[in-house]
Amino acid sequence: MKGFPWWTEEQLAFEKKVNAFVEEVIPLDQETRWKRKFPREIFKRISEQGFTGAGVPKAYGGLGLGATGACIAAEAISRMPGPGRVFVGNMLGGLRQIIELGTEEQKKYFLPLLTKGEIGAIAITEPYAGTDAAAMEMTARPGETGYILNGKKRFIVSAGVASRYMVYARTSTSPEDRKNFRHLTAFIVEKGAPGFSVEMINEVIGFENIQNGVLDFHDVHVPTTHVIGNEGDGWQVMTGGLNFERTLISAQTLGWLRELLGNVVPFTQRRVQFGQPTSSLVNNQFKIADLITTYKTARLLTYYTAYAWDLGWDTSLESNIAKLYNCEGVMNASLDAIQVMGGDGLTPFYPLSAIMKVAKVENIAGGTMEACRLVIHRMGLRQLADQLKMPRRIIHEELGVPVVTNQVPEKQATVDADGLLKVLAEDYRVNPGLHMSREDLKAFFDVADESLDGVLLGLESRGLVKLHRDRKGIALAKATYEGLNRAFPAEHYRWFPEWVEAENIF
Repeated sequence: MKGFPWWTEEQLAFEKKVNAFVEEVIPLDQETRWKRKFPREIFKRISEQGFTGAGVPKAYGGLGLGATGACIAAEAISRMPGPGRVFVGNMLGGLRQIIELGTEEQKKYFLPLLTKGEIGAIAITEPYAGTDAAAMEMTARPGETGYILNGKKRFIVSAGVASRYMVYARTSTSPEDRKNFRHLTAFIVEKGAPGFSVEMINEVIGFENIQNGVLDFHDVHVPTTHVIGNEGDGWQVMTGGLNFERTLISAQTLGWLRELLGNVVPFTQRRVQFGQPTSSLVNNQFKIADLITTYKTARLLTYYTAYAWDLGWDTSLESNIAKLYNCEGVMNASLDAIQVMGGDGLTPFYPLSAIMKVAKVENIAGGTMEACRLVIHRMGLRQLADQLKMPRRIIHEELGVPVVTNQVPEKQATVDADGLLKVLAEDYRVNPGLHMSREDLKAFFDVADESLDGVLLGLESRGLVKLHRDRKGIALAKATYEGLNRAFPAEHYRWFPEWVEAENIF
Protein backbone atom coordinates (compact mmCIF):
# COMPACT_ATOMS: atom_id res chain seq x y z
CA MET A 1 0.00 0.00 0.00
CA LYS A 2 1.07 3.57 -0.62
CA GLY A 3 2.23 5.50 2.44
CA PHE A 4 1.53 9.11 3.35
CA PRO A 5 3.82 12.09 2.69
CA TRP A 6 4.55 12.56 6.40
CA TRP A 7 5.78 8.99 6.89
CA THR A 8 9.47 8.54 7.52
CA GLU A 9 11.66 6.28 5.41
CA GLU A 10 11.72 3.83 8.31
CA GLN A 11 7.94 3.71 8.44
CA LEU A 12 7.68 3.20 4.68
CA ALA A 13 10.18 0.34 4.79
CA PHE A 14 8.40 -1.15 7.80
CA GLU A 15 5.09 -1.22 5.94
CA LYS A 16 6.64 -3.26 3.12
CA LYS A 17 8.23 -5.66 5.57
CA VAL A 18 5.14 -6.33 7.69
CA ASN A 19 2.90 -6.76 4.65
CA ALA A 20 5.32 -9.28 3.14
CA PHE A 21 5.27 -11.14 6.45
CA VAL A 22 1.47 -11.30 6.48
CA GLU A 23 1.43 -12.78 2.98
CA GLU A 24 3.60 -15.60 4.32
CA VAL A 25 1.52 -16.46 7.38
CA ILE A 26 -2.07 -15.92 6.18
CA PRO A 27 -2.38 -19.65 5.34
CA LEU A 28 -1.56 -20.45 8.98
CA ASP A 29 -4.33 -18.16 10.16
CA GLN A 30 -6.87 -19.87 7.91
CA GLU A 31 -5.76 -23.27 9.12
CA THR A 32 -6.02 -22.38 12.82
CA ARG A 33 -9.41 -20.74 12.27
CA TRP A 34 -10.79 -23.98 10.81
CA LYS A 35 -9.20 -26.03 13.59
CA ARG A 36 -10.18 -23.50 16.27
CA LYS A 37 -6.64 -23.47 17.62
CA PHE A 38 -4.80 -20.45 18.99
CA PRO A 39 -2.29 -19.38 16.28
CA ARG A 40 0.83 -19.71 18.43
CA GLU A 41 3.14 -20.19 15.46
CA ILE A 42 2.05 -16.84 14.01
CA PHE A 43 2.82 -15.05 17.27
CA LYS A 44 6.13 -16.85 17.56
CA ARG A 45 7.08 -15.45 14.17
CA ILE A 46 5.71 -11.99 15.06
CA SER A 47 7.91 -11.93 18.15
CA GLU A 48 10.95 -13.01 16.10
CA GLN A 49 10.37 -10.03 13.81
CA GLY A 50 9.85 -7.61 16.72
CA PHE A 51 6.66 -6.21 15.18
CA THR A 52 5.02 -5.72 18.58
CA GLY A 53 7.77 -3.21 19.34
CA ALA A 54 6.72 -0.90 16.50
CA GLY A 55 5.44 1.72 18.93
CA VAL A 56 8.12 1.17 21.60
CA PRO A 57 10.95 3.75 21.74
CA LYS A 58 14.33 2.49 20.59
CA ALA A 59 15.78 3.23 24.01
CA TYR A 60 13.73 0.32 25.36
CA GLY A 61 14.47 -2.13 22.58
CA GLY A 62 11.64 -1.16 20.26
CA LEU A 63 11.55 -0.05 16.63
CA GLY A 64 10.76 3.57 17.54
CA LEU A 65 8.11 3.99 14.84
CA GLY A 66 5.55 5.65 17.10
CA ALA A 67 1.78 5.37 16.92
CA THR A 68 2.10 5.47 13.14
CA GLY A 69 4.25 2.35 13.14
CA ALA A 70 1.87 0.62 15.55
CA CYS A 71 -1.03 1.38 13.18
CA ILE A 72 0.94 0.19 10.14
CA ALA A 73 1.52 -3.14 11.87
CA ALA A 74 -2.09 -3.35 13.10
CA GLU A 75 -3.48 -2.70 9.60
CA ALA A 76 -1.35 -5.39 7.99
CA ILE A 77 -1.72 -8.09 10.68
CA SER A 78 -5.46 -7.45 10.95
CA ARG A 79 -5.90 -8.89 7.50
CA MET A 80 -6.01 -11.95 9.77
CA PRO A 81 -8.96 -10.92 12.00
CA GLY A 82 -8.17 -13.12 15.01
CA PRO A 83 -4.41 -12.55 15.27
CA GLY A 84 -4.98 -8.88 14.56
CA ARG A 85 -7.16 -8.50 17.64
CA VAL A 86 -4.56 -10.23 19.84
CA PHE A 87 -1.77 -8.15 18.30
CA VAL A 88 -3.63 -4.92 19.06
CA GLY A 89 -4.50 -6.16 22.54
CA ASN A 90 -0.81 -6.78 23.15
CA MET A 91 -0.06 -3.10 22.67
CA LEU A 92 -3.17 -2.08 24.60
CA GLY A 93 -1.98 -4.12 27.55
CA GLY A 94 0.23 -1.27 28.70
CA LEU A 95 2.14 0.34 25.81
CA ARG A 96 0.87 3.93 25.94
CA GLN A 97 0.09 3.74 29.65
CA ILE A 98 3.67 2.73 30.48
CA ILE A 99 5.26 5.16 28.01
CA GLU A 100 3.25 8.14 29.28
CA LEU A 101 2.79 7.40 32.98
CA GLY A 102 5.16 4.59 33.89
CA THR A 103 8.30 5.02 35.95
CA GLU A 104 11.70 4.54 34.37
CA GLU A 105 11.97 1.16 36.10
CA GLN A 106 8.61 0.08 34.71
CA LYS A 107 9.61 1.12 31.20
CA LYS A 108 12.84 -0.83 31.43
CA TYR A 109 11.04 -3.91 32.71
CA PHE A 110 7.80 -4.07 30.68
CA LEU A 111 8.62 -2.47 27.31
CA PRO A 112 11.36 -4.94 26.31
CA LEU A 113 8.98 -7.81 27.14
CA LEU A 114 6.32 -6.24 24.93
CA THR A 115 8.85 -5.79 22.13
CA LYS A 116 9.83 -9.46 22.35
CA GLY A 117 6.24 -10.46 21.70
CA GLU A 118 4.92 -11.16 25.18
CA ILE A 119 1.14 -11.18 24.76
CA GLY A 120 -0.78 -8.62 26.76
CA ALA A 121 -4.45 -7.91 27.44
CA ILE A 122 -6.61 -5.08 28.72
CA ALA A 123 -9.19 -5.72 31.47
CA ILE A 124 -11.90 -3.09 31.99
CA THR A 125 -15.35 -4.64 31.45
CA GLU A 126 -17.03 -6.33 34.42
CA PRO A 127 -20.34 -8.03 35.18
CA TYR A 128 -21.23 -4.69 36.78
CA ALA A 129 -19.70 -2.21 34.37
CA GLY A 130 -19.34 -1.97 30.60
CA THR A 131 -19.62 1.35 28.82
CA ASP A 132 -20.11 2.88 32.28
CA ALA A 133 -16.53 2.02 33.21
CA ALA A 134 -16.53 4.44 36.14
CA ALA A 135 -19.03 2.14 37.87
CA MET A 136 -16.64 -0.82 38.08
CA GLU A 137 -16.82 -2.79 41.32
CA MET A 138 -13.49 -4.62 41.35
CA THR A 139 -11.60 -3.51 44.46
CA ALA A 140 -7.95 -2.97 45.29
CA ARG A 141 -7.12 -2.49 48.95
CA PRO A 142 -3.66 -1.54 50.20
CA GLY A 143 -1.45 -4.38 51.46
CA GLU A 144 1.98 -4.47 53.05
CA THR A 145 3.92 -4.28 49.78
CA GLY A 146 1.24 -3.40 47.26
CA TYR A 147 -2.47 -3.95 46.72
CA ILE A 148 -4.90 -6.88 47.05
CA LEU A 149 -7.32 -7.22 44.11
CA ASN A 150 -10.74 -8.85 44.30
CA GLY A 151 -13.37 -9.03 41.57
CA LYS A 152 -14.07 -10.22 38.07
CA LYS A 153 -13.40 -8.95 34.55
CA ARG A 154 -15.17 -10.27 31.46
CA PHE A 155 -15.02 -10.13 27.66
CA ILE A 156 -11.23 -10.07 27.89
CA VAL A 157 -9.43 -10.71 24.61
CA SER A 158 -6.52 -13.20 25.00
CA ALA A 159 -7.84 -14.38 28.37
CA GLY A 160 -5.57 -17.22 29.46
CA VAL A 161 -2.95 -16.85 26.72
CA ALA A 162 -1.79 -13.35 27.69
CA SER A 163 1.09 -13.00 30.13
CA ARG A 164 0.40 -9.36 31.05
CA TYR A 165 -2.98 -7.82 31.97
CA MET A 166 -3.67 -4.09 32.24
CA VAL A 167 -6.28 -4.04 35.03
CA TYR A 168 -8.31 -1.22 36.56
CA ALA A 169 -9.85 -1.41 40.04
CA ARG A 170 -11.60 0.77 42.60
CA THR A 171 -9.33 2.09 45.37
CA SER A 172 -11.74 4.58 46.92
CA THR A 173 -15.39 4.60 47.99
CA SER A 174 -15.40 8.34 48.69
CA PRO A 175 -18.27 10.13 46.89
CA GLU A 176 -15.95 13.08 46.35
CA ASP A 177 -13.30 10.87 44.71
CA ARG A 178 -16.01 9.25 42.57
CA LYS A 179 -17.30 12.67 41.51
CA ASN A 180 -13.79 13.74 40.49
CA PHE A 181 -12.90 10.38 38.90
CA ARG A 182 -10.18 9.78 41.47
CA HIS A 183 -11.59 6.43 42.65
CA LEU A 184 -9.75 4.08 40.26
CA THR A 185 -6.15 2.89 40.01
CA ALA A 186 -4.30 1.10 37.20
CA PHE A 187 -2.33 -2.13 37.70
CA ILE A 188 -0.38 -4.62 35.63
CA VAL A 189 -1.10 -8.18 36.75
CA GLU A 190 1.14 -10.95 35.47
CA LYS A 191 0.00 -14.45 34.64
CA GLY A 192 0.66 -16.90 37.44
CA ALA A 193 -0.08 -14.52 40.29
CA PRO A 194 -1.66 -16.53 43.16
CA GLY A 195 -5.46 -16.16 43.17
CA PHE A 196 -5.56 -14.98 39.52
CA SER A 197 -7.39 -17.38 37.19
CA VAL A 198 -9.52 -17.76 34.07
CA GLU A 199 -13.10 -18.45 35.09
CA MET A 200 -14.61 -19.07 31.67
CA ILE A 201 -13.86 -18.87 27.95
CA ASN A 202 -16.69 -17.23 26.01
CA GLU A 203 -18.10 -18.19 22.64
CA VAL A 204 -18.09 -14.84 20.85
CA ILE A 205 -18.60 -14.18 17.15
CA GLY A 206 -15.37 -13.51 15.31
CA PHE A 207 -13.20 -15.31 17.88
CA GLU A 208 -12.79 -18.65 16.13
CA ASN A 209 -9.06 -19.06 16.81
CA ILE A 210 -8.44 -16.73 19.74
CA GLN A 211 -9.74 -16.68 23.30
CA ASN A 212 -12.12 -14.28 24.96
CA GLY A 213 -13.02 -14.91 28.57
CA VAL A 214 -13.80 -14.06 32.17
CA LEU A 215 -11.03 -13.44 34.71
CA ASP A 216 -11.35 -14.00 38.46
CA PHE A 217 -9.22 -12.17 41.04
CA HIS A 218 -9.30 -13.62 44.56
CA ASP A 219 -6.96 -11.82 46.94
CA VAL A 220 -4.46 -11.26 44.13
CA HIS A 221 -1.38 -9.43 45.37
CA VAL A 222 0.02 -6.78 43.02
CA PRO A 223 3.30 -5.14 44.06
CA THR A 224 3.62 -1.37 44.08
CA THR A 225 6.10 -1.71 41.22
CA HIS A 226 3.16 -2.79 39.05
CA VAL A 227 0.97 0.23 39.76
CA ILE A 228 0.84 2.57 36.75
CA GLY A 229 0.69 6.17 37.88
CA ASN A 230 -0.38 7.02 41.41
CA GLU A 231 -3.35 5.78 43.37
CA GLY A 232 -6.41 7.49 41.96
CA ASP A 233 -4.88 8.03 38.50
CA GLY A 234 -6.71 5.04 37.00
CA TRP A 235 -9.34 7.02 35.13
CA GLN A 236 -6.67 9.18 33.48
CA VAL A 237 -4.62 6.10 32.59
CA MET A 238 -7.68 4.28 31.25
CA THR A 239 -9.08 7.09 29.10
CA GLY A 240 -5.66 7.73 27.59
CA GLY A 241 -5.40 4.03 26.85
CA LEU A 242 -8.89 3.98 25.36
CA ASN A 243 -8.01 6.76 22.91
CA PHE A 244 -5.02 4.73 21.78
CA GLU A 245 -7.16 1.59 21.62
CA ARG A 246 -9.67 3.36 19.40
CA THR A 247 -6.85 4.50 17.12
CA LEU A 248 -5.52 0.95 16.80
CA ILE A 249 -9.01 -0.46 16.26
CA SER A 250 -9.35 2.05 13.43
CA ALA A 251 -6.15 0.61 11.95
CA GLN A 252 -7.58 -2.88 12.34
CA THR A 253 -10.56 -1.99 10.18
CA LEU A 254 -8.19 -1.00 7.37
CA GLY A 255 -6.88 -4.55 7.19
CA TRP A 256 -10.44 -5.86 6.96
CA LEU A 257 -11.39 -3.35 4.28
CA ARG A 258 -8.34 -4.40 2.27
CA GLU A 259 -9.41 -8.04 2.50
CA LEU A 260 -12.95 -7.17 1.42
CA LEU A 261 -11.67 -5.31 -1.63
CA GLY A 262 -9.08 -7.99 -2.38
CA ASN A 263 -11.78 -10.64 -2.52
CA VAL A 264 -14.77 -8.83 -3.99
CA VAL A 265 -13.08 -7.17 -6.97
CA PRO A 266 -11.40 -10.27 -8.47
CA PHE A 267 -14.50 -12.33 -7.65
CA THR A 268 -16.80 -10.08 -9.66
CA GLN A 269 -14.32 -10.05 -12.54
CA ARG A 270 -14.65 -13.84 -12.75
CA ARG A 271 -18.28 -14.47 -11.81
CA VAL A 272 -20.44 -14.51 -14.97
CA GLN A 273 -24.19 -13.87 -14.77
CA PHE A 274 -26.60 -12.70 -17.46
CA GLY A 275 -23.86 -13.27 -20.01
CA GLN A 276 -21.33 -10.89 -18.43
CA PRO A 277 -18.98 -10.65 -15.46
CA THR A 278 -20.83 -9.30 -12.43
CA SER A 279 -18.26 -6.50 -12.28
CA SER A 280 -20.15 -5.05 -15.28
CA LEU A 281 -23.35 -4.65 -13.28
CA VAL A 282 -23.70 -1.03 -12.22
CA ASN A 283 -25.17 -1.88 -8.81
CA ASN A 284 -22.02 -3.89 -8.03
CA GLN A 285 -19.85 -1.06 -9.30
CA PHE A 286 -21.60 1.34 -6.95
CA LYS A 287 -21.01 -0.95 -3.97
CA ILE A 288 -17.34 -1.39 -4.86
CA ALA A 289 -17.02 2.38 -5.32
CA ASP A 290 -18.45 2.86 -1.83
CA LEU A 291 -16.03 0.27 -0.46
CA ILE A 292 -13.05 2.06 -2.02
CA THR A 293 -14.33 5.39 -0.67
CA THR A 294 -14.72 3.97 2.83
CA TYR A 295 -11.24 2.45 2.76
CA LYS A 296 -9.47 5.58 1.50
CA THR A 297 -11.31 7.86 3.92
CA ALA A 298 -10.82 5.49 6.86
CA ARG A 299 -7.12 5.22 6.10
CA LEU A 300 -6.68 8.99 6.02
CA LEU A 301 -8.57 9.38 9.32
CA THR A 302 -6.52 6.67 10.99
CA TYR A 303 -3.07 7.83 9.95
CA TYR A 304 -3.84 11.47 10.57
CA THR A 305 -4.83 10.49 14.12
CA ALA A 306 -1.67 8.39 14.51
CA TYR A 307 0.43 11.31 13.27
CA ALA A 308 -1.27 13.56 15.83
CA TRP A 309 -0.34 11.00 18.51
CA ASP A 310 3.29 11.15 17.37
CA LEU A 311 3.24 14.96 17.51
CA GLY A 312 2.01 14.79 21.10
CA TRP A 313 -1.38 16.34 20.34
CA ASP A 314 -4.59 15.60 22.21
CA THR A 315 -6.35 13.02 20.02
CA SER A 316 -9.49 12.59 22.15
CA LEU A 317 -11.70 13.88 19.34
CA GLU A 318 -9.82 12.41 16.37
CA SER A 319 -9.50 8.89 17.82
CA ASN A 320 -13.23 8.71 18.53
CA ILE A 321 -14.17 10.06 15.11
CA ALA A 322 -11.87 7.53 13.45
CA LYS A 323 -13.30 4.61 15.40
CA LEU A 324 -16.88 5.71 14.77
CA TYR A 325 -16.43 6.20 11.03
CA ASN A 326 -14.20 3.19 10.47
CA CYS A 327 -16.15 0.65 12.50
CA GLU A 328 -19.53 1.61 11.12
CA GLY A 329 -17.97 1.87 7.67
CA VAL A 330 -16.43 -1.61 7.71
CA MET A 331 -19.66 -3.10 9.07
CA ASN A 332 -21.63 -1.66 6.17
CA ALA A 333 -18.86 -2.53 3.72
CA SER A 334 -18.85 -6.18 4.83
CA LEU A 335 -22.60 -6.44 4.26
CA ASP A 336 -22.26 -4.85 0.82
CA ALA A 337 -19.35 -7.14 -0.05
CA ILE A 338 -21.37 -10.22 0.91
CA GLN A 339 -24.29 -8.94 -1.17
CA VAL A 340 -22.04 -8.52 -4.20
CA MET A 341 -20.64 -12.04 -3.87
CA GLY A 342 -24.02 -13.57 -3.13
CA GLY A 343 -24.10 -17.07 -1.66
CA ASP A 344 -20.32 -17.44 -1.79
CA GLY A 345 -19.99 -14.45 0.50
CA LEU A 346 -21.93 -16.31 3.17
CA THR A 347 -19.56 -19.25 3.30
CA PRO A 348 -16.41 -19.49 5.46
CA PHE A 349 -14.43 -20.32 2.32
CA TYR A 350 -14.01 -16.56 1.84
CA PRO A 351 -13.16 -14.14 4.70
CA LEU A 352 -16.21 -11.89 4.27
CA SER A 353 -18.41 -13.46 6.94
CA ALA A 354 -15.49 -13.55 9.40
CA ILE A 355 -14.86 -9.84 8.79
CA MET A 356 -18.55 -9.05 9.22
CA LYS A 357 -18.48 -10.74 12.64
CA VAL A 358 -15.34 -9.00 13.95
CA ALA A 359 -16.66 -5.71 12.54
CA LYS A 360 -19.74 -6.10 14.72
CA VAL A 361 -17.53 -6.87 17.71
CA GLU A 362 -15.63 -3.61 17.19
CA ASN A 363 -18.87 -1.65 17.02
CA ILE A 364 -19.06 -2.55 20.72
CA ALA A 365 -15.53 -3.30 21.99
CA GLY A 366 -13.16 -0.49 22.87
CA GLY A 367 -16.09 1.89 23.28
CA THR A 368 -19.52 1.50 21.71
CA MET A 369 -20.54 3.70 18.81
CA GLU A 370 -22.86 5.50 21.22
CA ALA A 371 -20.02 6.13 23.67
CA CYS A 372 -17.85 7.48 20.86
CA ARG A 373 -20.64 9.82 19.78
CA LEU A 374 -20.96 11.15 23.34
CA VAL A 375 -17.23 11.89 23.43
CA ILE A 376 -17.33 13.49 19.98
CA HIS A 377 -20.25 15.69 21.03
CA ARG A 378 -18.59 16.80 24.25
CA MET A 379 -15.07 17.28 22.87
CA GLY A 380 -16.28 18.66 19.55
CA LEU A 381 -18.32 21.43 21.18
CA ARG A 382 -15.34 22.29 23.35
CA GLN A 383 -12.77 22.37 20.56
CA LEU A 384 -15.03 24.16 18.07
CA ALA A 385 -16.45 26.62 20.61
CA ASP A 386 -15.07 29.71 18.83
CA GLN A 387 -16.69 28.61 15.57
CA LEU A 388 -20.06 27.77 17.12
CA LYS A 389 -20.99 31.14 18.58
CA MET A 390 -24.40 32.49 17.65
CA PRO A 391 -23.99 35.12 14.90
CA ARG A 392 -25.32 38.52 15.91
CA ARG A 393 -28.20 39.68 13.73
CA ILE A 394 -30.17 42.91 13.60
CA ILE A 395 -33.12 44.27 11.63
CA HIS A 396 -31.87 46.01 8.48
CA GLU A 397 -33.06 49.63 8.50
CA GLU A 398 -34.03 49.66 4.81
CA LEU A 399 -35.02 46.04 4.21
CA GLY A 400 -36.74 45.45 7.53
CA VAL A 401 -35.44 41.84 7.70
CA PRO A 402 -32.88 40.14 9.95
CA VAL A 403 -29.28 40.32 8.69
CA VAL A 404 -25.91 39.36 10.16
CA THR A 405 -23.91 42.29 11.50
CA ASN A 406 -20.44 43.00 12.80
CA GLN A 407 -21.74 45.87 14.91
CA VAL A 408 -21.15 45.47 18.62
CA PRO A 409 -23.98 46.85 20.77
CA GLU A 410 -23.13 49.60 23.22
CA LYS A 411 -23.18 48.06 26.68
CA GLN A 412 -25.30 49.66 29.41
CA ALA A 413 -23.73 49.99 32.86
CA THR A 414 -27.07 49.27 34.53
CA VAL A 415 -30.06 47.09 33.74
CA ASP A 416 -33.73 47.81 34.32
CA ALA A 417 -36.92 45.99 33.45
CA ASP A 418 -37.92 48.19 30.49
CA GLY A 419 -34.47 48.14 28.89
CA LEU A 420 -34.11 44.37 29.27
CA LEU A 421 -37.60 43.76 27.94
CA LYS A 422 -36.87 45.86 24.85
CA VAL A 423 -33.73 43.81 24.14
CA LEU A 424 -35.73 40.58 24.41
CA ALA A 425 -38.48 42.00 22.21
CA GLU A 426 -36.02 43.11 19.54
CA ASP A 427 -34.50 39.61 19.59
CA TYR A 428 -38.02 38.27 18.91
CA ARG A 429 -37.99 40.20 15.63
CA VAL A 430 -34.63 38.66 14.70
CA ASN A 431 -34.97 35.14 16.13
CA PRO A 432 -38.69 34.65 16.81
CA GLY A 433 -38.38 30.98 17.74
CA LEU A 434 -35.33 31.26 20.03
CA HIS A 435 -34.56 32.26 23.60
CA MET A 436 -31.66 34.56 24.43
CA SER A 437 -28.79 33.10 26.43
CA ARG A 438 -27.11 34.79 29.36
CA GLU A 439 -24.12 35.46 27.07
CA ASP A 440 -26.44 37.09 24.52
CA LEU A 441 -27.95 39.38 27.16
CA LYS A 442 -24.60 40.36 28.65
CA ALA A 443 -23.55 41.69 25.25
CA PHE A 444 -26.00 44.54 26.04
CA PHE A 445 -25.53 44.96 29.80
CA ASP A 446 -22.21 45.22 31.64
CA VAL A 447 -23.63 44.10 34.96
CA ALA A 448 -23.10 41.29 37.46
CA ASP A 449 -25.06 38.08 37.04
CA GLU A 450 -26.91 38.73 40.27
CA SER A 451 -28.25 42.06 38.95
CA LEU A 452 -29.30 40.50 35.65
CA ASP A 453 -31.02 37.61 37.45
CA GLY A 454 -32.88 40.00 39.73
CA VAL A 455 -34.43 41.87 36.80
CA LEU A 456 -35.25 38.64 34.96
CA LEU A 457 -36.97 37.18 38.01
CA GLY A 458 -38.99 40.35 38.40
CA LEU A 459 -40.13 40.19 34.78
CA GLU A 460 -40.96 36.50 35.19
CA SER A 461 -43.10 37.19 38.24
CA ARG A 462 -45.13 39.67 36.15
CA GLY A 463 -45.57 37.18 33.31
CA LEU A 464 -43.50 39.27 30.89
CA VAL A 465 -40.70 36.76 30.26
CA LYS A 466 -40.34 32.98 30.24
CA LEU A 467 -37.12 31.60 31.76
CA HIS A 468 -35.33 28.30 31.24
CA ARG A 469 -33.08 27.07 34.04
CA ASP A 470 -30.25 24.56 34.03
CA ARG A 471 -28.25 23.19 36.97
CA LYS A 472 -26.36 26.50 37.23
CA GLY A 473 -29.47 28.69 37.34
CA ILE A 474 -31.14 30.91 34.75
CA ALA A 475 -29.78 29.97 31.33
CA LEU A 476 -32.24 31.30 28.72
CA ALA A 477 -34.89 34.01 28.54
CA LYS A 478 -37.65 34.94 26.09
CA ALA A 479 -40.31 37.66 26.09
CA THR A 480 -43.90 36.43 26.43
CA TYR A 481 -46.82 37.77 24.37
CA GLU A 482 -47.56 40.21 27.15
CA GLY A 483 -43.90 41.18 27.31
CA LEU A 484 -43.74 41.90 23.59
CA ASN A 485 -46.80 44.14 23.83
CA ARG A 486 -45.32 45.93 26.83
CA ALA A 487 -42.02 46.60 25.03
CA PHE A 488 -43.33 47.94 21.71
CA PRO A 489 -46.63 48.61 19.96
CA ALA A 490 -47.90 45.88 17.60
CA GLU A 491 -46.88 47.92 14.55
CA HIS A 492 -43.22 47.59 15.54
CA TYR A 493 -43.27 43.90 14.71
CA ARG A 494 -45.06 44.07 11.35
CA TRP A 495 -43.28 43.35 8.07
CA PHE A 496 -44.50 42.15 4.66
CA PRO A 497 -42.69 41.57 1.35
CA GLU A 498 -43.37 44.21 -1.29
CA TRP A 499 -45.17 41.73 -3.56
CA VAL A 500 -47.93 41.17 -0.99
CA GLU A 501 -51.04 43.14 -2.02
CA ALA A 502 -52.52 45.47 0.58
CA GLU A 503 -56.01 44.00 0.28
CA ASN A 504 -54.62 40.63 1.36
CA ILE A 505 -53.39 42.01 4.69
CA PHE A 506 -55.57 42.73 7.67
